[in-house]
Amino acid sequence: MSVNRCVAVALSGMLALLGCSSSTQERVEGAWGAMVDGFRASLRSPRAVVALGEPIELRVRVRNAVGEIRDFASAHDVALRVSRGDTDVGDDLDYVTLAPEAMKLPPGEEREFALRRYPTAGEAAKLCGARGLYRFQGTLGKMELPPIEIRVE
Repeated sequence: MSVNRCVAVALSGMLALLGCSSSTQERVEGAWGAMVDGFRASLRSPRAVVALGEPIELRVRVRNAVGEIRDFASAHDVALRVSRGDTDVGDDLDYVTLAPEAMKLPPGEEREFALRRYPTAGEAAKLCGARGLYRFQGTLGKMELPPIEIRVE
């Protein structure tokens, strides 16, 4: 169920609507995994709730967790476990390879990479093709990606 939050201001006895935001626009960010080779990683999505027919978009963030500039080569495989949180259908595995890109990350800096857009309707919706709560977790190279949950309504 979507909840709208509206901001209104009273101007000279009249109510002016400044804007509304839907909870379907709130992003979801996973916890940071344990540090491996000076880096931490986490999953995120720009939307915590999507309507059936809209894609689930997943991204991975990598952060330099040490006090020196570190080289990070993005050519890692991401193994994602996808499960339905509201039914017992088991887990599906999905593998994504990030495009190779060498970069230097200063201390505390983050870099975000797009992983995949999962369709939620039609023939292409093999992993997330029904309403429900989906849980994504996995690994990026040797780094753990703690779970995030996204609801399809």
